[in-house]
Amino acid sequence: MFMFKAGSRNQFDNFRKEDIFRKNYYRTFKLKLPSCDAIEDVFRLLNNEELEKLKSIIIKELIQRKIFKKFRFLSKKYMISIDGSGVSSYKTDYCDQCTSKTSKKGVTTYYHYVLEAKLVTSNDMAISIATEWVQNEVGKEYDKQDCEIKAFIRLAAKLKKMYPRLPLVILADGLYPNQTFFKVCKNYGWDFIATFKDGNLPSIHQELELLPKGAWHYNECFQVHNGYSWKHEYSWVNKIEYKGYILSVIKCCETKKKLKSKETEQRIFVHITNIRINSKNSHTISISGRMRWSIENSFDYLKNHGYNLGHKYSRVSFNAFKNYYQCMMIAHIINQLIENSNDFILLLKHDLKCTIKYLWNRLLSFFLEVNIDENEYNCMVRKRQQIRLA
Repeated sequence: MFMFKAGSRNQFDNFRKEDIFRKNYYRTFKLKLPSCDAIEDVFRLLNNEELEKLKSIIIKELIQRKIFKKFRFLSKKYMISIDGSGVSSYKTDYCDQCTSKTSKKGVTTYYHYVLEAKLVTSNDMAISIATEWVQNEVGKEYDKQDCEIKAFIRLAAKLKKMYPRLPLVILADGLYPNQTFFKVCKNYGWDFIATFKDGNLPSIHQELELLPKGAWHYNECFQVHNGYSWKHEYSWVNKIEYKGYILSVIKCCETKKKLKSKETEQRIFVHITNIRINSKNSHTISISGRMRWSIENSFDYLKNHGYNLGHKYSRVSFNAFKNYYQCMMIAHIINQLIENSNDFILLLKHDLKCTIKYLWNRLLSFFLEVNIDENEYNCMVRKRQQIRLA
């Protein structure tokens, strides 16, 4: 359902009604195609941790095969972006675990909110490696609801347990620069790069304002790409002490100018990190900090480009909903490996008007309309093939 980007259980059941689709499904997977109602019955009972274990097995295999090796931070560490997103809303707390928000008019809305750790790469992939739900505990009284920071502590523990020896650098938004975040990263031996906003850690902002100009270091970088010239001016300072943590702050002033034109655009990015900054790594640290956006883009893609994150795949069972979500993440991993492969990108470049959505619709049409020759298919899958990422 998610790999074909059907968008709903009902839509996938419509595919299932087609004789050719059922036959092609069996020829491909050697399994009968169950109804979505049967899947729902199983997902209500299945412990959602089982599918997350399956997802981690896939990730460990990909890492072991060095699929993401060339995308590592400073050729050493894997970049893990942390962010949360609302995935569905309700008028009632049907599962006693929803978090809620009450408007000024007194209307209470209930939410399911998820916190993701995704491995991000320079070619815009965002691979889910661990998931934690922001949820209230059933039958327990609480003064404050569960929140993203509390969920991050649980997510970090899960991440360390699943990947105990994996070298990581954590990318986070402006919510995270705080003592709790610093402590978790230090305890687990992780580096971090977080967005540093004006409201974060006022004492550090005051210290930065009082520093003499000579305390700052500077660097510049120029690039020309896709008809634009890019100028990056970096300024940074090291050895900032904050409650026992030694931190560094880097500021990037980016100027984008259209070639053969006076049109310019300027943006400023500020990040805080535990990595000592120098002229050799300043560009990489700043660019890597901005790659945190990949996880936000992935949430948008999952909501608006076929996966239909936000659709209530199960309206009566939160456990089933979690299992559908994990299936969506696994499908998204597989699809990203295909969509970022050299062969797939060559198809897109061959016809500039061709889109990923169009090619996926062609694949679905093939399953719905064409009888796959079983002998020809078996000969094809016996051949070893390698997916190379662009």
